[in-house]
Parts: sequence; structure tokens; C-alpha cells
Amino acid sequence: MKKILASTALIAGLLGSGTAFAQTVTTICPLTSGSTAAGPGAVPASGTAGTHYMTRAIAPKCSANTNVSGVDGTAGAWYAVGANSIKGKTNFGGHTNGGAVAKTVDCAIPGGCTVGESQTARGVANTAAGGT
Repeated sequence: MKKILASTALIAGLLGSGTAFAQTVTTICPLTSGSTAAGPGAVPASGTAGTHYMTRAIAPKCSANTNVSGVDGTAGAWYAVGANSIKGKTNFGGHTNGGAVAKTVDCAIPGGCTVGESQTARGVANTAAGGT
């Protein structure tokens, strides 16, 4: 659990280097659908202040067995993330608009968290940040 919290906090913190308009949802981890191996993650959208929260791309690194999903906030105001461990029982969400990483809900099947559940946690965090 410490690794998933640290991973979510790290990604939320790393994404705090710029500004987003269109809400571009990214499944950051795993890079390859169904993978349980550690490795590089998908690079979230970046580039244009007022369109993307990040103005410079980052190269996320995924821990084994993690699901991480992220989204640009409205007009680049924040970045929201949701995460879980496929071997865990809890979903976490956080955002850069003054929101710490926190538990959202438990996974439907303890020890069987899914990418979809990390995306739902990301949605909860995005709504808490002021998005839709």
C-alpha cells in the first residue's frame, strides 16, 4: 500500500510542472494492457499551457501490479490521478488543485483491483478538484 500511495503522490507531484484545457484521460500504468510487470508507463499529454497541465513531458515508471490513470483538469488548472494495486483492495485518488492522495473506495474484489476502478478513482479526484 505504501508503494501505491508513493507512486500516486509522485505522479501527481511530477505533473505539477505546467498548465490543461481538453480533458485528456491517460491510462499511465500499465503501459501494455494486462501487464503486471514493472516498467515504463504511458507519457501523459503535455505541451501547451492552458491546454495541458504539464508543459513538459515526463517519463513515468510503473511499479509491478499497479494501475494508474490520469486526466488534465479544465483549462490546465490541475491534474487528477487514480491508482490501485491489482493485488490490493483499495483505490486512491489525488489532484494538484490542493488535494492530497486519499482513499476513494474499496475495490469490488479484494486482491483483484482493475484499471477501470483506477479510472473511477481518477474521476472522483477530478470532481473533487473542480472538474466534471
